[in-house]
Amino acid sequence: MISFGSMSITLLLGAVQGLVLAALLLGARHNRSANRYLALLIVAVAVLITPYIIGYAGFYDKWPSLSFAPFSYTLAFGPLIYFYTVSLVDTTPERTWPHFAPVAVQFLADALVFPLPLSTKNWWDGFANAPIIAPALEYASLVSIAAYGFVAFQRYRDYRRWLDDNRTDGVDFDPSWIRNFLFALAGVASIWFGFTIANWLNPARNYFDQFWLYVVFSALVIYLGVAGWRHSETTFPKPSAAAAASPQIALVSSDAGRNWVEQGRQWLDEIDKAEFWRDPDLTLASLARRLGTNTAYLSRGLNEGAGENFNAIINRRRVAAVQQWLALPTETRDMLTLAFDAGFRSKPSFNRAFADFAGMSPTAWRLKSQKLLAA
Repeated sequence: MISFGSMSITLLLGAVQGLVLAALLLGARHNRSANRYLALLIVAVAVLITPYIIGYAGFYDKWPSLSFAPFSYTLAFGPLIYFYTVSLVDTTPERTWPHFAPVAVQFLADALVFPLPLSTKNWWDGFANAPIIAPALEYASLVSIAAYGFVAFQRYRDYRRWLDDNRTDGVDFDPSWIRNFLFALAGVASIWFGFTIANWLNPARNYFDQFWLYVVFSALVIYLGVAGWRHSETTFPKPSAAAAASPQIALVSSDAGRNWVEQGRQWLDEIDKAEFWRDPDLTLASLARRLGTNTAYLSRGLNEGAGENFNAIINRRRVAAVQQWLALPTETRDMLTLAFDAGFRSKPSFNRAFADFAGMSPTAWRLKSQKLLAA
């Protein structure tokens, strides 16, 4: 008898919400490649939950022939995690299909057995699937998630470093969502691994004992869908696109024996004299063109000459300019106008930089300046 109780309904609600959110991601206007990878990941997790939704409702008891229906695509999780991350922060790789070859094998492991007679499926399950194939695929899935997740996290860290070294508006493209996405998946994978170990230690555990694991999967589906949709329209600057648009300028002199500290200080003097920092579109590449050098030399010179990266050097000067203006008794411009005049592109980037370099909010600094002027 088919009966949807609390267990099956709980999982069903998570899976259905995930599928609706996945459909929304597929229709997003920006980050289309990345959103497709995330949508596929959500669908794959929702499909993984399906056997437990229908199992708790009694489908397998009424129709035992549903056994070996191909609902598990866990070997796709790792590649989808990685390609979602890469597609957000850089150009999507052209050759992705080899990464999904293992999930094709996983699909065939069930699909080839599914149409066989029930007696044959039961024999195969006892002979090879339950003792060998299913555990091997589960462990392989966890290893795949760990490996791809680690590489994805490295790409995320490299991207954060690139933003600091090349942009002054990194806060407007804060990639913290990628970190949170990877941490959430790592947490779920850890819980999954714990259930796997528990099943290995106690083979008597059945699929009812797995309920809370699939509640976690349902929560993951909802989290990925909601948070992914919130960030679906954020277009991150691409390092490869920036490099293609800013070819390196060949220098006449060799870098052998160059005094990078002195060179960096010279460039800092030029930046201050010309007030290049007031340009809201300033990037490491555009500054390098103005100074007649290339990004590699400029980055090294600034780091050694000032001990800071490009983002800190430029935003420190912008904040200092705002502080000087606020200290003038005749200053009447509002705070946002001051921020834009100093070269900031947005209020969030201004507030973050001001707090970092002034140690307080812009409003608090203005009050402090007014008190000093009144004293």
